[in-house]
Amino acid sequence: MTPSLTISGIPFYDAPSEIEGSPYWVDLWTDINGYKIGLQVKPSTYKSASISIYMGKARSSEEKGYKKFLRDFGGKVFIVMPVNGVVSKEIEKKIVAERNLLLKLPPKK
Repeated sequence: MTPSLTISGIPFYDAPSEIEGSPYWVDLWTDINGYKIGLQVKPSTYKSASISIYMGKARSSEEKGYKKFLRDFGGKVFIVMPVNGVVSKEIEKKIVAERNLLLKLPPKK
């Protein structure tokens, strides 16, 4: 299976349809030591649009979904805005730190 996005050697694959929308809002995910890290992929215009379009109930619903994902799958969800398949260095560092943290935990079954 070919990953949809690779960040620092970490392959992310399309999440199943029951994960993509409500309640989790995750587009891509990866397995690390039995835990999942999720990505929600946003267009590059997300930051400027986030104040108007993504505020209110939609944004609140996404944040609740990210917390539920953490409870159910053990890893965080990151919002990414890839440009030509590359995410910002800041987000990349956070994803790598999350992977390293999950690798230190006992394997999840």
